[in-house]
Amino acid sequence: MANVKDILFNFGEEIKKSIDKFDVFVKKYKAVSQTSQIPSTAYMNWGIELAQSGRTEEAIDKLRTATLMASQNPGAYINLGITFLRQKNFEEAIKNFRQAIKVDKYNSKAYALWASALSEIGDLKGAIDIYKLAQKYDSRDPDIYLNWGISLAKAGKKREAREKFRKSVSLNPINPVTSFLWGLILYEDSEYQEAISKFSHSLIYSQEKYDALYYISLCHLKLNNYESAIKYSTEAIKENNTNTDAYVVLADAYLKTCEEEKCLKAFEDADKQTQTNTQFFINWGLALQHYNRIDEAREKLSQALMLEPNNIIAIFNLGVNYLLSKEYTQAEEFFLKVLDIEPQHAQALFNLGALTFDKGDYRKALDYYKRSLQLDKKNTRIYYNMANCYYKIGELDEAAQYFKKCIEYCPNLTQAYISYAHLLADKGDSIEAQRKARSAYLMDKESCYTNFAVGAVYLKLGKFEDAMERFEYAIKLNPDYYIAKLGIAEVYCRQRQYDKSFAVFDSLSEEVRAANEYFNILYLVLSSVVKEENTTHSVVNSALEYCNKFLEQYNNDKVLEIKNILLEKIHQIEANQ
Repeated sequence: MANVKDILFNFGEEIKKSIDKFDVFVKKYKAVSQTSQIPSTAYMNWGIELAQSGRTEEAIDKLRTATLMASQNPGAYINLGITFLRQKNFEEAIKNFRQAIKVDKYNSKAYALWASALSEIGDLKGAIDIYKLAQKYDSRDPDIYLNWGISLAKAGKKREAREKFRKSVSLNPINPVTSFLWGLILYEDSEYQEAISKFSHSLIYSQEKYDALYYISLCHLKLNNYESAIKYSTEAIKENNTNTDAYVVLADAYLKTCEEEKCLKAFEDADKQTQTNTQFFINWGLALQHYNRIDEAREKLSQALMLEPNNIIAIFNLGVNYLLSKEYTQAEEFFLKVLDIEPQHAQALFNLGALTFDKGDYRKALDYYKRSLQLDKKNTRIYYNMANCYYKIGELDEAAQYFKKCIEYCPNLTQAYISYAHLLADKGDSIEAQRKARSAYLMDKESCYTNFAVGAVYLKLGKFEDAMERFEYAIKLNPDYYIAKLGIAEVYCRQRQYDKSFAVFDSLSEEVRAANEYFNILYLVLSSVVKEENTTHSVVNSALEYCNKFLEQYNNDKVLEIKNILLEKIHQIEANQ
């Protein structure tokens, strides 16, 4: 999708079928030429017809003849200037508009076209000054205000541009172009509801409705009105099914409404109907990535990169793709390639920090995060991740400093409170750790993860009843949340109620028993049983049974060692009996 500035700069090309901004006042002269008493007018009409049919060089020849035959006819110079303007020969265009003004210094059209030409060559200040003269000689011409508004928009003077578009609409409410451009300015300023009203007004009078329908759908998407976005993007596709932009809005709206099949079908339909481009394949890849279809996403992002090998967005998102699949070497290659193209790419630096953190290289991760922070000081995740790096390398005071900064800049990030609470517990500050954990809980009471995470803090502090309460509530919120069940097993273990820990293990599915988290808690319980001096025969037997079950599926020297110790314990217990 072209941005608003591009549309404004290339306005004549973008909507040339609906209006020509440089030729808004030219009429068909064919009938006039048949009855004309002035030969120069006939040549001028002939030139206009040739220009409109695309025979530019012939048109210039006829229009030059008209100026020579009637040097005091401003219309001949104006139309010759328009023809040069279409050729992007701005110097000749301006020369002829100025000549028209020499012939008729009150000719507002010549001033307006001169200003448009100045705008095209980047002399926006000069253009605005000339528009003022055009207005002086004809304050009722809506096209002067239309083109003046375009020049102001190019100059970044959006508020003044709005006023000119407003004036143009008041003088000519049925020109769809003015309302459309006014809507574009509002859209760029994120005033989406007002933009919708202007695009809707444009729809009433426009024969070609695709652009207005597309932008209405885009505004609704920005406003999270997903059903309306679906409606208008569908209508836009009916108007023009060869443009990818409306399909992308439709897909994005379905993505937001969690309709995976419809979302991906929109991309597939676009791929069949339209001439796809780099950005289209990037959007498709990101949608697939959202649905965790990593390999398919990689394929689409790679297609984007084939079309445009140095596209930094495609390169970056391929790095993210490999990061998600924990293929760190490839991910690192792509992020480093991003930095080769754009050394100050904050997100690439951030992601390099994330992947080196996952690899366990915490100091290198810190270096990347620090560089990213210099470029993006508002990214609170950097403070949080830096705090975790310092936490991992045991520099607790530094970690605490960055957790505090993260909470200061983003007071609603529950994970920051939870991680900080763990750190405070490690430092022996039990009271403050409980305060931070409670703050996290109060912010997100109905989250099974938050309840579990707060319970883990209480478990570390030895607050077993509080921990159990949070774990049980997490399971109430989501009965399949096995991490909380393992938390309960650990509580029982800490309380030396091993039989209850084993009862929790008995309730878990085979799938859960293959998870790393399960092994960690199982190993904790087995190790505790081994260390316990006064264990019962039944507890040792249960522990031994779980050792055997585990060893049937996995080879593990630590578990095998525990099994041998448990066998000795059983012999000892039986001997004492």
